[in-house]
Amino acid sequence: MPSFLSRTLLALEECEQHLTDTQTLGTSVESYLTQHILVVMCAEMQQEIYRIIDQRASRNPDAQIRSFVSAAQPKILRSVKTSEISGYFAYFQTDYKEILINSITEQEISAYNNAVGDRHDIAHRQGANVTFDELKKACSVAVKILEAANINFNPP
Repeated sequence: MPSFLSRTLLALEECEQHLTDTQTLGTSVESYLTQHILVVMCAEMQQEIYRIIDQRASRNPDAQIRSFVSAAQPKILRSVKTSEISGYFAYFQTDYKEILINSITEQEISAYNNAVGDRHDIAHRQGANVTFDELKKACSVAVKILEAANINFNPP
């Protein structure tokens, strides 16, 4: 199985080590690093979903269909909230929406969607008060979402 969010997880690991080494947990430095990684996570999440779908489309012998799928993705999937992702997957097959939602708990959905909402506030407002631990939980859920998507779209 492929690994997902490698850039995000590396940043998470390195920043956590830095925060521990410098004893800056709970400071503004933690907040700045957390906000940065959250933006990276959301961007990488979107790219990973595109990659999973492109991989599935690559099995289609029609080059025009492959091109269409690749070009249409950024216009259709504009947010990485679970409702947007599951709705996007439902365009392919309605079962994919249910399989995705059933692969994570309501608590995980909430933690992940809160983080994605915080990313919006970081990018478009005054920032957000998301903690490093909340970010770690959101990253864990993001990986679960991607793994479930990959299994559905690209079964072994």
